Amino acid sequence: MSEDFQTLKNHYELAIVGCGPAGMAAALNAKIRKRDFILMGTEFCSPKLSKAPQIDNWLGFPEIGGEELRQRFLEHLKKSEIHIVSFRVNNIYPGPPFTLVGKDQSLEADAIIIATGVSVNKLFPGETKLLGKGVGYCATCDGPLYKNKNVAIVSYNQEGEDEANFMADICAKVYYIPYYSDVLRLDPRIEVKKSKVIGIVGTQNVEQLDLGGEQLRVNGVFIIRETLPAEQLVSGLEMDDGAIKVNHKLETSLSGLFAAGDCTGQPYQLIKAAGEGGTAALQAVKYLDNLKSPNSKVPIL
Repeated sequence: MSEDFQTLKNHYELAIVGCGPAGMAAALNAKIRKRDFILMGTEFCSPKLSKAPQIDNWLGFPEIGGEELRQRFLEHLKKSEIHIVSFRVNNIYPGPPFTLVGKDQSLEADAIIIATGVSVNKLFPGETKLLGKGVGYCATCDGPLYKNKNVAIVSYNQEGEDEANFMADICAKVYYIPYYSDVLRLDPRIEVKKSKVIGIVGTQNVEQLDLGGEQLRVNGVFIIRETLPAEQLVSGLEMDDGAIKVNHKLETSLSGLFAAGDCTGQPYQLIKAAGEGGTAALQAVKYLDNLKSPNSKVPIL
């Protein structure tokens, strides 16, 4: 189902970020309407659905197992010739067109649907305050800025090991704080810390990483999560109690940017996520059609 980076285009009409039920439903509707779109996700789509022993409220499939339903979703995409591109988005810059920045590549889209679900990891104290001032989410993107300096990489998965190894050739010192077991392939120059992060400290820029019983003097802290919090992904996005604020058309505070699924808040229900994904795609198509009309004026909320 995945697509090679080399086959990606530089520009799409629509980018769908997230391959859970909301993202898959959005992609299916975009495909039916023959739009030029990309569906971006991770290698394992919707792990939360996979772990559900039984789904009771999916119409027409009483008492179906979560993994069986997930496989049916994926098979539907396969039959519709919809590919899931393994692309972790680190930043989205407003447009038009929007720019989506990944680890090794960036691309543009006229409209975006965010369907990333909810991040189970809370932000660290100081993370938001020092974002862009030493706090980042892609070490390989910003590595040259930290030549001969000290950095720490806090990672929730093994992807962080590649980031740390890259930084070991650039930095004076690299600390690695894993939030998972089985660290596999770290450069011997990297110092692993098993402590948990208490906070990121600094006045104007990052100065220390607080590990409780130890303070690491660092110039940068990179945090590698499966899903970035939406407010960190898109600057200026209006939030409501930790969820992306949307109207009944699934429009966000940024024109051309839509959101669907758990990232828009409770209830965290499969049927709600899929319904919102389909609705967001329909509204995004209308937005794109308006862009093509020379006399159209796309409203900004």
